[in-house]
Amino acid sequence: MEFHMNLKKVLILVSLSLGVAFLAHGFFLYQLVNGQFMVGPNDGTAQMLPFKQFLYSQFSQGNFFYSHQFGLGGGIFSQLAYYFSTSTVFFLTFLVVFIGEWVHLVQNPDDILFWANAAVLVNSLRLTLVIVITTFVLRYFKIAFPFAFLGAVLYGASVMYFRHASFWEFFADAYLWLPLLVFGVEKIIREKKPWWFIFAVALSIINNFYFAYMNFIFIGIYAILRFFIKFSKEEISIKHQLYTYIPATTLGFFIGSFAFVPAVYGFLNNQRPPFEQSIEWFDFHDEIFFTSRYLLIPALFILFICCKSLFRYKPFLLFSLLSCLFILFHYSPMIGSIFNGFSAPQYRFQYMGSFALAATVAIGLSRFWHIPKKEKVLAIGVTATVYIGLFISGLITDRNAFLSIQALTLFGTAMVTVLIIALLLNSRRKSLLYGLVGIMLVLHIALTNAYQKEWLYERGDLQATSAEFLQSHAYDHPLQMDLLTHVEEDAPLSRIEWVADFRNNTPLVQDFNGVSAYSSVLNSQLLFFYYTDLEIDMNRESVSRYSGFGDRANLHSLYQVSHKLIDKEDPDPVPYGFTEVSENERYHLFENEQLLPFARTTSTLYGREQLSSYSVLDKEHAMLTGAIVDEELANEAFRSTVQNRIDDTSITAIGGAYLDGQLTVTDEIGGIDIEVGERQDDEVDDYLSFYLLNNSETAPLFPLTVNEFETDRKSRKSIYKTDINHLTVRVEASETISLRVPQGEYTLTELALYTENYDILQAQQRESTDMQIDLDGRHIKIDMNNEENDQLLMLPVPHEKGWEVKRNGQTVDVEKVNYAFLGVKLEEGENEIRFSYLPPYFKPTLLLAIAGFLLTFIWMYARRK
Repeated sequence: MEFHMNLKKVLILVSLSLGVAFLAHGFFLYQLVNGQFMVGPNDGTAQMLPFKQFLYSQFSQGNFFYSHQFGLGGGIFSQLAYYFSTSTVFFLTFLVVFIGEWVHLVQNPDDILFWANAAVLVNSLRLTLVIVITTFVLRYFKIAFPFAFLGAVLYGASVMYFRHASFWEFFADAYLWLPLLVFGVEKIIREKKPWWFIFAVALSIINNFYFAYMNFIFIGIYAILRFFIKFSKEEISIKHQLYTYIPATTLGFFIGSFAFVPAVYGFLNNQRPPFEQSIEWFDFHDEIFFTSRYLLIPALFILFICCKSLFRYKPFLLFSLLSCLFILFHYSPMIGSIFNGFSAPQYRFQYMGSFALAATVAIGLSRFWHIPKKEKVLAIGVTATVYIGLFISGLITDRNAFLSIQALTLFGTAMVTVLIIALLLNSRRKSLLYGLVGIMLVLHIALTNAYQKEWLYERGDLQATSAEFLQSHAYDHPLQMDLLTHVEEDAPLSRIEWVADFRNNTPLVQDFNGVSAYSSVLNSQLLFFYYTDLEIDMNRESVSRYSGFGDRANLHSLYQVSHKLIDKEDPDPVPYGFTEVSENERYHLFENEQLLPFARTTSTLYGREQLSSYSVLDKEHAMLTGAIVDEELANEAFRSTVQNRIDDTSITAIGGAYLDGQLTVTDEIGGIDIEVGERQDDEVDDYLSFYLLNNSETAPLFPLTVNEFETDRKSRKSIYKTDINHLTVRVEASETISLRVPQGEYTLTELALYTENYDILQAQQRESTDMQIDLDGRHIKIDMNNEENDQLLMLPVPHEKGWEVKRNGQTVDVEKVNYAFLGVKLEEGENEIRFSYLPPYFKPTLLLAIAGFLLTFIWMYARRK
C-alpha cells in the first residue's frame, strides 16, 4: 500500500486511532473495573468465551486440528473455523498471550475470567487497526487526512461494530478485510497491480468463509459499478479488469484454500433444516436516523447528497450510490437472506453500508470548497428540516426511544453540523471545517458509548455478564470443579455428563471430556445419530447442539460416560447402573458401574438398512452385541429380543381428549396416561417412542414431560427448530406413564413402548477386556492381539472426513460403524492400529497454497520484466 505518509505521520495516525478506539469503548472499559464484561450473555458466554479459552489451551499444546474434548470429539480446525480457529485476530491474540505467559507477564489464560477481561481490550485494538487501515484506503481516494480519519472512525466505530464485537466477537473481524478488498480493486483499475487484491482475497477466505462470502458480494457490486463509473481516462478497460480479476481471485483462493476448503467442508457437512418460511422483499423494521441498533445515517451524508454538484465528482457518485443501495438492502429481508446464504434473514451486513456512508462523508468534506453556496444553503435547509421533522415525529410516536441518549446525541450532532456548515457559508476558514471534524469525532465517541449503555448493556443484557455470574452455579462454580477434577485424574479416557444451566460447552469451560457441544458447525453424522438414528432427546430442542444420551444406560456405557454430576437443587434422573460416589454441599457425583472398554472388537456385523425398521432399543442392543455397519460389510441378520407393548396398555386422555392420533388439551396442562399395569422385578426402564407435533404454527416453545423426564419443543416458527418430531424418551419402569403438554392441539401418533432389563449390557460388561490405548490429540494408537479373529475394531470416536488409519503399516479404509463412529477391519493375530487426523483436504490445499504463493511471485517477477 502506498501510504504517502512519513513515519511521523504514521505514528500520529496510529496514536490517534488507538486513542479514539479506546475512548469509543469507554463505557465497557469503565464497566471492566466494576467486574462487567463486553461479552453477550447468550452466545458470548456460551460460545465466544469457551471457544477462545479452549483453542488457546489446544494451540498451546501444539494441537491445531483435532480434540476429543470438543463434544464427543471433532476436528476443531474445520468445525471451529466459523469462529476462531483460522482467525488472524485470534491467532495474533494467542501469540501475544502465549509469549506473555511464557515470560510471566500474563497469568491464568486457562481461566474463563481472563478471556472475559481481555474482550474489551481485543475489541479496542482491533478497532484501532480498522481505523488505521481504512484511513490509508480513503487516503488513496485523494482525501485529506482529517477527513479520511473521520470517515475511518465513522466506519470502524459504527454501531454495528460494537454489536458484533459484544455478541459474536469474530463477526467484527470482517471490518478489517472489506477496505482491503476495495483497495485491491482500485489498485487493479488504476495501476494494473493485482497484488493487494490477491492478498485481500486470501486473508478474507482464511479468516472466515461466511464473511468472505458476504464481502465478496459487496466487492462484486463495487467492481461492477466501477465498470461504469470511471474516475479517469487512465483506468484500464473492463476487459482488462476482468482478465486481471480472474487470475487474481484464483491465486487468492489458492493461497487461502488450506483454511477455506476445510472450513467450507465443515459447514457443508453440518446439518440444519432449511428455512421454509416466506421472506418479504421489504420490511420497514427500524428507524435509521436516530434509533437503529444496526445502521445510522450521518447528518453530513444527508447534507452532501443534497448538493447536486458533488455528483459530478465520480468517487462521490460511486459511494453515494453504494450508500443508497445498502440503505435499501437494510430494509429488505430477502437481501438479508441472500447475504445469509439464502437462509433465514439476518442483519449482519450493515457494516458495508456504514463503509459506503463513511466514504461518502469523507469525500464530501474533501470537496466542500467546490460546492456552490446556493447548494449549501439548500442542503442546510433540507438537512435541518429532515432531522427536526423526524425527531418531532418520533417524539410523538415513540417518545421513550427518541428521548434516549443515542437519539438525543444524534439530533444534537445534526444540529451542530447544520450550524457549523451555516457558519462556513461566508467563510473559507479551513480551521472551522477541521473544527467540524473534531466535533464530529467527539460526538461520535459519545454516540458509541451511549449505544453501548442503552442497546448493549441494558437492552442487550450485557449487564448479566459479570465476574459474579462467571463464577456462579449457572456457569462455573468451584463446587462443581471440586468433584470434576477428581474424576479426570482417575479416568483420563472417560467422559462426564454435566452441563451448567443448559450450557453445552461447559466441558470446554471446566476442562473435562464431556458429552455435549454447542456450535453453528457440527459433524452432521453425529447430529443424525442423535436426531434420527437413535432419537436421543437432549432435554432441549435446538439446532447446532447435542448433549448427553437421554439417560439411556446402554449409550452411556458404550460411549464412555463414566460419571454424571447432578445439581441437588435441580436434580436430573440418574441412569441405570450409576451409583453415588461423592458429594458436596451442592452436587452429587455418580459413577457408571457398567462402563464398557474404549476399544471393542466383534465379528457380528449388522446391516444399517435392515435395522432401520427396528426400535431404537433394538439398535442399542445391536451396538452392544456387535456393530452396525453399511450393508456390504454386514454378515448377520439382527433378531430382536424386545417387543412393542403399547397394544397391551390402556391409554386415557387427561385434561382433554385423545382420538385418532389427535390430542386436544383443554386444561392448563394435560395429555395421556399409558397404563402398563404391574411391573416385573427385572423391568428396569421403559422406552416410549412417539410422533408429536403442535398443530398450531404460531404456538410458542412448550414443555413436554414424560414421568420424570423433562424437555421442551420449539415453536414451529423458530429458526432454531430441528424439524425432528419422532421422539424417544427413557423413563424408569412404572405402572403408569404420563405424557404432559400445555393447553393446545397436537398430533400424537406412532406410540410404541419397549422395556429394558439390561441383561445384554451386563453380559457385555462381564465379558469385556480393556486394551492399551494411546490417545494423543489427532493420533490414536492401539496394539492388540486378535486371538478371537474378530473382524472389526470399533471406537467411540466420531467418524468424519480427515481420519486415516494404518493397520500393521498399511493404509486401509476407515469404516463408519454404529452410524457415526470409527472402525477398522482387523487381521488375525497381532494388529498395530494407527489412526491419524488432518482437516479435510488439508494436504492438497496446503500444496495449492504453496503453489498460489509461487505463482503470485512468478507473476510479479514477469510483470516487472
